[in-house]
Amino acid sequence: MPWPFDPAAPVPALARSVSHMELQMRSHPWESTGAGPVAQWPLALKLAVRALLDSPLPMVLAWGAECTQFFNDACLPLIKDRHPHPLGSDARDSWRALVPDIDRIAARVKHGEPAEGAGMVLDIDRAGYIETCRFNDIYSPVYGDTGMPQGALVTFVDTAQEREQILSSERAARAEAERHNKMKDEFLAMLAHELRNPLAPITSAAQLLRLPEVSEGLRLKASNIISRQVRHMTELVDDLLDVSRVTRGLVKLENEILDLNKVAIAAVEQARPHIEERGHTLSVDLPPQAVPVEGDRTRLIQVLVNLLNNSAKYTPPGGRIGLTVTVAADATGGAATAAVRDNGSGIDAGLLPHVFDLFTQADRTPDRSQGGLGIGLALVKSIVRMHNGQVAAYSDGPQQGTTMTVTLPLADAEVGQVIRSGEGSSETRPLNVTIVDDNLDAGQSLAVLLRAHGHVVQVHEDAVSTLDGADAATQVFILDIGLPDMTGYELARRLRRKPAHEKAVFVALTGYGQQRDRELSQQAGFDYHLVKPVEIGKLTQILGSVL
Repeated sequence: MPWPFDPAAPVPALARSVSHMELQMRSHPWESTGAGPVAQWPLALKLAVRALLDSPLPMVLAWGAECTQFFNDACLPLIKDRHPHPLGSDARDSWRALVPDIDRIAARVKHGEPAEGAGMVLDIDRAGYIETCRFNDIYSPVYGDTGMPQGALVTFVDTAQEREQILSSERAARAEAERHNKMKDEFLAMLAHELRNPLAPITSAAQLLRLPEVSEGLRLKASNIISRQVRHMTELVDDLLDVSRVTRGLVKLENEILDLNKVAIAAVEQARPHIEERGHTLSVDLPPQAVPVEGDRTRLIQVLVNLLNNSAKYTPPGGRIGLTVTVAADATGGAATAAVRDNGSGIDAGLLPHVFDLFTQADRTPDRSQGGLGIGLALVKSIVRMHNGQVAAYSDGPQQGTTMTVTLPLADAEVGQVIRSGEGSSETRPLNVTIVDDNLDAGQSLAVLLRAHGHVVQVHEDAVSTLDGADAATQVFILDIGLPDMTGYELARRLRRKPAHEKAVFVALTGYGQQRDRELSQQAGFDYHLVKPVEIGKLTQILGSVL
């Protein structure tokens, strides 16, 4: 055990690995101070001294009625010349000149109250030159083995360094925001290009059909052009809507226990035409035994199809693509990994960490021959996270090929078992629920669903009628935010102030789902924030957790 837990332990041979103040404390005659011999120190004092010595921040410990002083190396520039023999002395004598109200602060801390000083300005020797520094001094009580405050731990925070950390954090956040804005601008430009591309042949084909003399062959050709390009535009719009719904959490998974091998085979069947069109060689390596995972079959197939199509798109014709499924079992149940490898164009090291981010895409050729919007991998990431899995991408660089992996937890159940999404396995006990929604149809339809689950439900259309007529026995309030006479935030605050409802559970049910909206609902006292249209499974899970 490190000093002071084992006072008899010799000083390590490599003394430079021990701080200067620890060496000073080891040799100090503590028996002549209020702290007493090290062997008799209570555990609380030993823990506080060890924490102080290991801290990179300047710290002082004042212990006992005599305020016996301990401090670490980081505090040496601050305490220098404050006292002829500061170690083991009364801490108040060292700091009284800088902290005039130190006696008042010490008294507060002795009663178990943390305190903060008015701040200190000190001239510190920094690498040979004097620098004026400002410190915030923070006082925390240290409790003895009896459970009563026995000392005070003082931490000094350099406000200049603190400000620099804040500024550095703000600069990093600003750079990240600018990066995302740039990616959005590039994405919108790409979207405009991709939408104009099919419009050009559609327009030409439509003008061709207006000509007075059009042969049956030309008419059929123009019709096929329009059909193909409309289908292409539909796929673009579907991709946009799909990634929007998934990333906003509006997709409900129909979970069951699946064999990942069969999911992989189904994905290969869907992706094979695109792979063969590019002349690639595809190899599939699956384990002989079933690989049970919990998930939505359609969505997991979509994930692997996206990865296979991505490899086909970014691998030159005649390339090699491989799909493998592996299993790694461990004490926690293990995981299954599906990996798609190719020998294609690879990924630049600068792009690799962001390849699954929305609006991120590698540089493309001027003719944009690869097509698409580059949102497929963002969709993959969102779907896999909904399955409690992880995605990763690996590449040795441009023209070195790429490996993309999807890792899912193994399921402890038989393949084919259906899982009720968002619902607990036990029955939800009946609750008294009050719904407030100015859209009466929405409120009444939700009430019907909840009554079918055995709950007693009231419905109100506005805040005033809720405040006047809400059942005192209400255990759960489900409130819309955009009410006509008062916001749901204010209604929640007023209801919580009523003694009858102070222990009720509050659920915000709204069309607003941004992070700022969630923060506002939390500040207003809501326990949960759901976005319309509500997923009844999630709401049932919340109701099932109400005590």
